[in-house]
Amino acid sequence: MPEATVRPAWPADLVDIASIYGHYVDATTVTLDETPPDSVAWSNRYWSLAERGLPFLVAETDGRIAGYAYCSPWKTRSAYRYCVEESIYLAPWATGRRIGGALLDHTLDECARVGIRDVIAVLTSETGAPESSSFHLHRSRRFEVAGRLKGVGYKNATSIDTVIMQRALADHEPAGPATGPRG
Repeated sequence: MPEATVRPAWPADLVDIASIYGHYVDATTVTLDETPPDSVAWSNRYWSLAERGLPFLVAETDGRIAGYAYCSPWKTRSAYRYCVEESIYLAPWATGRRIGGALLDHTLDECARVGIRDVIAVLTSETGAPESSSFHLHRSRRFEVAGRLKGVGYKNATSIDTVIMQRALADHEPAGPATGPRG
């Protein structure tokens, strides 16, 4: 099993990223999107995060995009500027290979580097269950359950809870300025 290389995402990666995410939109309740974003939406997301200096990473294995991770602002009010929500998705063929852990580790390092203080993960009923691999991954990286919102989503004729997990990055020494990301 080849090791994944984690690197910054490039605009050329967005087609693969959209394909990976589209699978989860169409086939699961891991995301509450009901329609996969189009190429314009992905491009807008990519450039918006780049403008803010927030991480958008891919994991590559044998020249293929195995997964991606990015952070977006938690809220738009300026007082939240040191807090982000992270998202990680793996190609179905890439699960169970520790790629999610590599992406999350690099994401946390990049967040600390740009002065982020708190990282939020929002897991749905499917991924927020204590026995799920996503829940275990986040717990192994010292995320703590901050709360559960019951029945806030409805997809595929199913009421869906979300589990909010939080990780403070006080134990990370940011390599960059402590002024927080732009935006």
